[in-house]
Amino acid sequence: MVYNHKEYQKQYKDDNKDKIKEYNQTEAGKKSKRICNWKRSGVVYDDFNSLYDLYISVWNCEKCNVELVEGKYGNNKKCLDHDHNTGAFRNILCQTCNIRRR
Repeated sequence: MVYNHKEYQKQYKDDNKDKIKEYNQTEAGKKSKRICNWKRSGVVYDDFNSLYDLYISVWNCEKCNVELVEGKYGNNKKCLDHDHNTGAFRNILCQTCNIRRR
């Protein structure tokens, strides 16, 4: 038998949908998913736990000082800004400042 990690992951997700959904709604699940998304986006940082703590504690854009909101949409959406060439974290910005900075 050949071990196929992708098939195993797919089967695990299919068999445990409710368990995974329940975990993703916990604080640990939200943190894990956000850090995973940062890594997938190319963010490079030594301590993602401390970066997450910083991220959740900042509520104003570090460039224009507008109040930030959580969520997927809006100009004031909280964004983790990073250099797209090196992956290095730069700031926590609003969506507007993050787009302008590119």
